[in-house]
Amino acid sequence: MRASLNTFGMDDAVESLQQLKGNAPTHALVQVLNNMATDAIAPLQAEAASVFDRPTPFTLNAFRIDYAKPSSLEAAVSVKDEKSGSSKGQAPEAWFEPQVYGGERQLKASEKWLRQAGILPAGLYAVPGPGARLDAYGNMSRGHIQQLLSGLKAFDLSGSDHNATDSKRSQAKGHARAFFVLRRGKRALGIAERRGKTMQLVLIFVREPNYAPRFDFHKVVRQIAENDALFESYVDEALATALRRGW
Repeated sequence: MRASLNTFGMDDAVESLQQLKGNAPTHALVQVLNNMATDAIAPLQAEAASVFDRPTPFTLNAFRIDYAKPSSLEAAVSVKDEKSGSSKGQAPEAWFEPQVYGGERQLKASEKWLRQAGILPAGLYAVPGPGARLDAYGNMSRGHIQQLLSGLKAFDLSGSDHNATDSKRSQAKGHARAFFVLRRGKRALGIAERRGKTMQLVLIFVREPNYAPRFDFHKVVRQIAENDALFESYVDEALATALRRGW
């Protein structure tokens, strides 16, 4: 997901830079475009904060600037398509796309493992139930998900050592006994957890969520890119800087 900022339609403002010497006009334009791209970040973050429910810092910082350079007079803002550090989860682009373009959301890593293990039926997704332990952002906590996947032996089927085993240490944790698939007849309803005399529904299987577009990513960037007054102010600033430096 990417939106560009360039000099198209800004001929009058660009023309004022031609009084500079040598390569100075090009370097000045690079400065202008990069300033414009930087200005797009704050409104994108504000839009994300209004669209997502309690967005994480990772979501609010999901925007990346591809800076203009003398060989390419175009800056761009994009949603990151790489995961966080060593995370096995999704890249931000995965959960931004349904909000920008509408349609289905992608499976989370935990949902993929549950489906591979034959626990999550095709066409269904998993959402936190009333017994799920949630983090500060309303998502099921990482620790609780790991316990559930371990107990159901649903971690990556290529021999992951995170799955519950018959060892004394693993048995003492009790995850294998605690988590089970709750069914109505043959229909899987979700994942329940029983600890002592308490049983809670921690994951609910729901039909495929289908989103209508809610986050107008391209419009937000376009409003910055087509802001003549802002563009001209940065041109004036670049011109003043160039003249002060004797370009």
